[in-house]
Amino acid sequence: MPDFIKDLEVILSSHTILIDAKKSLHILFTNTPYGCEKDYPVAVVHEASRIKESEALDYFKKNYLLNEEGYTPTEYFGNKLANISLNAPKYIQNVGFMLTTTKEIPVATYSNKFKHDYWKKITSVEGLEAVMDFSTLSSNSSKCEAEDALRAIIRKRKEVHQLKKIAFVWIVEINAKNPHIDTVMKHYFESNTMKVENGAITYYIGWSTPLHSINMRYFVCPPA
Repeated sequence: MPDFIKDLEVILSSHTILIDAKKSLHILFTNTPYGCEKDYPVAVVHEASRIKESEALDYFKKNYLLNEEGYTPTEYFGNKLANISLNAPKYIQNVGFMLTTTKEIPVATYSNKFKHDYWKKITSVEGLEAVMDFSTLSSNSSKCEAEDALRAIIRKRKEVHQLKKIAFVWIVEINAKNPHIDTVMKHYFESNTMKVENGAITYYIGWSTPLHSINMRYFVCPPA
């Protein structure tokens, strides 16, 4: 079991219920050796021709986010990426939380593989430990609903190829319990699962080191 999973177990089992872990996990990791950033950007739109809304295109132009050829930068400083998330969220991809090996969050650089790719994606995962994504389900959620939620997240993360090299953690929050979540967790994460209770809240945790190891070929609920 990775050390950060042990820390996550302590955090989720002991944090005050007045704190919403889905919104504040990065703060709850403060007392661990790790850094943690919420909404960590892993991809940004590559070129102006992909930006369809005039307001969004104006935003990129006014903030010098397009060069003379109409391409976005490979590096971003200050609050540029956070501001894109606020003003043009369709044109940036963020993961829920990014766990890092040190308190200092690595500054990402981005590049495209082909000239007219839609996205520029992060070029390196050095210093990055794990992607952590939250889902909120109910005690009535079916195993098929849980699987659909997980597979949608995994597909999105695997689109950014560098993320396949690091760990992936899925956290499901339920106000009660749901045995169907165990079924899905064990199918995709095998023995790398855990259940943590904090008052009335139950957290189901599954992890893979790395993300690439998750087998997407087999389903709990095969498509019709």
